[in-house]
Amino acid sequence: MAFSYDPRGLIGRAVDAARVGLDVYSWAEEQVVGAIRHGLDSLDPAEAPDDAAAEAVSEASTPDPDSLSGKMGRLLDRALDQNTKGSQVELYHHLLDQLVADEARILGALSDGSSSPMVNVYNWLSPRVPGRAALENASLVGRTANVALPQMVPQYVSHLLSLGLVQAGPEDPSLATEYEVLMAETSVLAAIKSASRGPLAAKVEKSTLTLSPLGASLWAAATGELGQ
Repeated sequence: MAFSYDPRGLIGRAVDAARVGLDVYSWAEEQVVGAIRHGLDSLDPAEAPDDAAAEAVSEASTPDPDSLSGKMGRLLDRALDQNTKGSQVELYHHLLDQLVADEARILGALSDGSSSPMVNVYNWLSPRVPGRAALENASLVGRTANVALPQMVPQYVSHLLSLGLVQAGPEDPSLATEYEVLMAETSVLAAIKSASRGPLAAKVEKSTLTLSPLGASLWAAATGELGQ
């Protein structure tokens, strides 16, 4: 077989091989550079960390609505939109939500401006020093209001006093007959007996129970609204 030496052919094949090598190198370079860029992007502090930080700040700036700060925030936001009347109505709703039916009856019984006799019974620590209360805020207002649970009247009155809807005043001599009736109540007699110590009789403190200005305004607002 004859072999012919063709220098031009060798040169052409060398050029083709060089082109293939350059193409392969170029592709490999693109892959390496792309991988490096992808890695840098995932670690770039100007990208992901900022986004995560912004998300964390956003979550932190929005308090849990059931948390103390969330509830306080809602109250403060509502206060910005309320006028005096709106604030009063909200207060009245809050007060009414804390009452039971018998307590509402007591407010109604005092709403005409009348007063009811009330007594506290204390035992004695010494001849001159009264001690703890054996009975507090016993009153005839339960009878006047016709409450369903008469034995709970002292607790009802104590609760209404704590809410500021009723108030205690000095003894009223004009209610002498009513005081006698109250002192004959079974619960009052039992308290006097338990608080007495031999010759030291229980100390009985007499006062009166009336509707407070807040209670009067609440009653007027509620009955006026119901009457409309």
